[in-house]
Amino acid sequence: MTEQPTSSMKIKSYFANSVEQAIQDARLELGTDAMLITSRRSSPETRSLGAYEVVFGLTAPAARPRPAVPAADLAKDLSGELQNLRAQLQEIKSTLQSARTAESGSSEAEELLEELASNDLARNIARDIVASAVRLRDQLSRDPSSPLPLRAYAEELISKKLRFASPFQAPAADAARVVVFAGPAGAGKTTTLIKIAIRECLAQRQSVRILSVDPYRVAAHEKLRSFASIVGVGFTAINSVQEFAAAAQESRNKSVVLVDTPGYSPAELDGAREMASCIQRLGNKQVHLVLPASMKRADLSRSIRDYAMFQADYLLFTKLDETESQGAILSAALEADKPLSFFANGQNIPEDIEPAHARTLLASVFRAEIAEAVSAA
Repeated sequence: MTEQPTSSMKIKSYFANSVEQAIQDARLELGTDAMLITSRRSSPETRSLGAYEVVFGLTAPAARPRPAVPAADLAKDLSGELQNLRAQLQEIKSTLQSARTAESGSSEAEELLEELASNDLARNIARDIVASAVRLRDQLSRDPSSPLPLRAYAEELISKKLRFASPFQAPAADAARVVVFAGPAGAGKTTTLIKIAIRECLAQRQSVRILSVDPYRVAAHEKLRSFASIVGVGFTAINSVQEFAAAAQESRNKSVVLVDTPGYSPAELDGAREMASCIQRLGNKQVHLVLPASMKRADLSRSIRDYAMFQADYLLFTKLDETESQGAILSAALEADKPLSFFANGQNIPEDIEPAHARTLLASVFRAEIAEAVSAA
């Protein structure tokens, strides 16, 4: 036993071959007012006194020896001290484990962040995904059945955030479904409409009418007029918003009415408001905002803002074959928080279109083997 007096507290060390014995010796001498400060293995200089050292503190006025503590009280105090000691040791162990995990995982997290950003995912979105993936992995790190890298956790989180349209099913028997394709010029609305007309409507033996709305461009209707004639579906060319409202009402006897709208440049958006207002008054409608995947991420975000007046139900991306990475459209989908409906990946009609799914996006942002592993799970 060693003793170090201070101005307000007397510090005493007790040595024994076990922590329990050292605590019991201290309690016998100092009583219950003494405070356990720490416990540790003895230093080489004091090891001859005992394998363990426990340090107690006692305020100076109470430093006088106390009478022996009853055995029952001593056992109770000893049990409590041991519980506190175990809790302290567990906390230290957890802290050390967290520090080691953070140190080993920080480089992997930084690498993943740069990988996502280099594939044109918005950096703020990439940072949130990586941080969430780290937290998820830490929660599941004790599960030996999930030895997945951080990328797999990130991909799983993205998959859960993405939403997709329901299958293009037949409409109710008592009302035509009006499907509107809106979006900037050159996005591929007309070609996409034709593909959907064949694969999703005529293939299901649904009666179809196509409305081509374009008040501005001469001969803008001719491509759709020729297509409608070839496949034998009804067609109406519309040159004003007023004509569109009337034509949509007259086409209610069809199963599906497909509407091709003009592409508005940023300078023409004021003229788009009347069209958007007319579309919003239609019943049983769905609006697909058609955007090219080859657009830069900033331009995609701007187009989504510009066409917000159309209150799109879905995002539909075209020209996936013209870009190697879909990070930009993944960012757009997460930022807009809208379901994805279709992916078009070429000019072949009607082959080059498919229902949207996570695998296409994730495979271009992450390594393909990671995407396949998580998709299979």
